[in-house]
Amino acid sequence: MARPDLRLLLLALAACAAPSDASTSAATAASTAATTDASATSTSSTSTTTTTAATTTTTTSSSSTSSTATASSSSSTTDASTTAATTGTVDPDDCSTNPIPWCTVDTKPAPNGVPTPPPGLGGCPSGMARVDAFCIDRWEAALVEVLPGDTLAPWSPYQSPAGANVRSVSAPGLVPQGYITQVEALAACQAAGKRLCTDGEWLRACRGAADHIFPYGDMLAPGTCNDARTCHPAIQYFETTADWIWSELGHPCLNQLPAGLALTGQSPGCVSDDGIFDMMGNLHEWTADPAGTFRGGYYVDTELNGPGCLYVTTAHAVNHWDYSTGFRCCAD
Repeated sequence: MARPDLRLLLLALAACAAPSDASTSAATAASTAATTDASATSTSSTSTTTTTAATTTTTTSSSSTSSTATASSSSSTTDASTTAATTGTVDPDDCSTNPIPWCTVDTKPAPNGVPTPPPGLGGCPSGMARVDAFCIDRWEAALVEVLPGDTLAPWSPYQSPAGANVRSVSAPGLVPQGYITQVEALAACQAAGKRLCTDGEWLRACRGAADHIFPYGDMLAPGTCNDARTCHPAIQYFETTADWIWSELGHPCLNQLPAGLALTGQSPGCVSDDGIFDMMGNLHEWTADPAGTFRGGYYVDTELNGPGCLYVTTAHAVNHWDYSTGFRCCAD
């Protein structure tokens, strides 16, 4: 099967970025894709509440039946998913074949363990750096589970944290947490003694004091960040462009595909003037906007809703989540 053409890619991107239900028909999604830039970058505070299994806080994609093979043993699955994450900057050649048939809806490894963040910079808490009058996570956040007695345990970055007691952690070399709502991201930051960044703080940290368009400067340098992928993960994993795949954007295997989600800090050039990594691409990042805003684009697209630091999606309510939604925290 041939690689998806431009129209198909726009359709796929619209399924995540456009203010429509994930199960919108292909014809509607294609039409929406042509106008997503204008609608998603507007300053309107109106949000559309999504209701599919992939976008609610209480439902996961456990009903998926499209996986074609039984998962391998726990250890081999963990190794494979970690390898997949570490190849995030190598674009796939074949968009028509699922390269991880061993991965099923129950495959949720926890490769991060319980990490220890490095010391903070500029008097900030661990894993953070000072930008003007606030501190911000230097890397996109991962999660750890908080057990009774304040004991910490690994948490799978491929699993929605709905209903779990989790805490954010920022460190290099981790699989960052996707599959998270703004509400859950806020709670995870607060559990770590932090908070979600405001829109203004996030933009300042990404653009630097010089107001760059991209974290690294004003001229686009493709591949400097994890900023583009030929194959949409849902199309590749499910091996189809059928409408039903857009209701499966919470599937844990989407971020385990090779040449997809990268480890935090894996792109050394994707760093701001203040030493903040991956603010363009890799995962969308929630801010504290009560209307629901995430910024920076993700590993499939950093252009459709604005370039680099200016990429903004305002089409979803605060309880939206899918494989592409992540976060980082700020602190005073």
